[in-house]
Amino acid sequence: MSQTEEKLSISPYKRHVIMCVGKSCGENMPLLKYMKEAVAKAGLGEGEGAVRVNRAGCLGVCKQGPIMVVHPEGVWYANLDEQKIDTIIQSHFIQDEPVQAWAFHEQA
Repeated sequence: MSQTEEKLSISPYKRHVIMCVGKSCGENMPLLKYMKEAVAKAGLGEGEGAVRVNRAGCLGVCKQGPIMVVHPEGVWYANLDEQKIDTIIQSHFIQDEPVQAWAFHEQA
């Protein structure tokens, strides 16, 4: 079977986090790395409640970055830092309560 014919697969996950690392958001690769490590440390790296973390070059909201969106809820967060990420992991990802103080949009 050739590579193009191989069946693709991905580990199951509960949430998908996409963080902007574009120029307007400060090219925040260190913050993205912190998010991935914090998710793994919280035990959310795999299994039933897993959180998949990816980066985007630009999410189209070029103010108050870093910006990230959490799916499937469609919750958008702004002005992120390590402390806010820790709180989001605990409240949103573990307790299923988005952090309204930093959310600027939620898909209805």
